[in-house]
Amino acid sequence: MSFSKPEHVVKPLETPAELADRVGVPVSNIRHLIKSGALDHLFTSPGKRNPKIPVGAWERYVENCMIRASYTSGHDERKSR
Repeated sequence: MSFSKPEHVVKPLETPAELADRVGVPVSNIRHLIKSGALDHLFTSPGKRNPKIPVGAWERYVENCMIRASYTSGHDERKSR
């Protein structure tokens, strides 16, 4: 009997490369966010090496850093000039 691995398995921790691949940004951007402390992470070895990103960290980062569009009540300032 053989078991096939599910196509989409959620792991509790992702490497920067795995997260970058999943969300479609360069891994260097993920590493910068880790170094600047903007993205939740933990280190799995001494000396601040091998950072891992917990599930939901990217989604929290996006929610916290989202710049919301400001909408007016249907009035476009550019049209009135």
